[in-house]
Amino acid sequence: MYKSVPLPYDYSALEPYIGSETMYIHFNTHYMGYINNLNDEMKKNNFKSIPIRDLIITIDGYSDNVRNNAGGFFNHFLFWKMLKPNKEGNSNLPVGLSKKFINRDFGSYDSFKKIIEAKAKKRFGSGWVWWVLMPNGNTRILETPYQDNPLMYFDCEILLGIDVWEHAYYLNYQADRMGYVNNIFKIINWDYPNAILNKYY
Repeated sequence: MYKSVPLPYDYSALEPYIGSETMYIHFNTHYMGYINNLNDEMKKNNFKSIPIRDLIITIDGYSDNVRNNAGGFFNHFLFWKMLKPNKEGNSNLPVGLSKKFINRDFGSYDSFKKIIEAKAKKRFGSGWVWWVLMPNGNTRILETPYQDNPLMYFDCEILLGIDVWEHAYYLNYQADRMGYVNNIFKIINWDYPNAILNKYY
């Protein structure tokens, strides 16, 4: 059985960028729904429970229902840790290896942001935008549909992910996806990608 991981901050902690009602619904309805549905699907089909990352990597061997709900569980499990509270008006620039890799692979933080914003705008309907580390040491920005993630397609490490499903932002931003994405940069937890990069470099 797959179990939820507690939200690492209060529902209101990411305000004003993400409101408490959005976080409450996102966590308790969407995230918990993915976990419950995944457990039901695994049980119904007599699938052996394996570590969630292993399930994601081998997801092509499972049904679409398992794929969608496993992705929803795993993606949000990461997403909560990729964000952190930040008071309005405070800067939130990448530091350490994140800064080094962003400057090396994208030229500047502004260029990095523009590519992510373009990918988020291009993603038709629901999905995610990701920053990933490839086996050759280069980093890339990708987008995936629905609850897919890069581990379903590539041998890579996920450094950051941005949820661009409407449920992630609609209460606060209505149809302004780009306003939401722009504000996400203000609450990125740069400790997350730094910890992954530090394992390799």
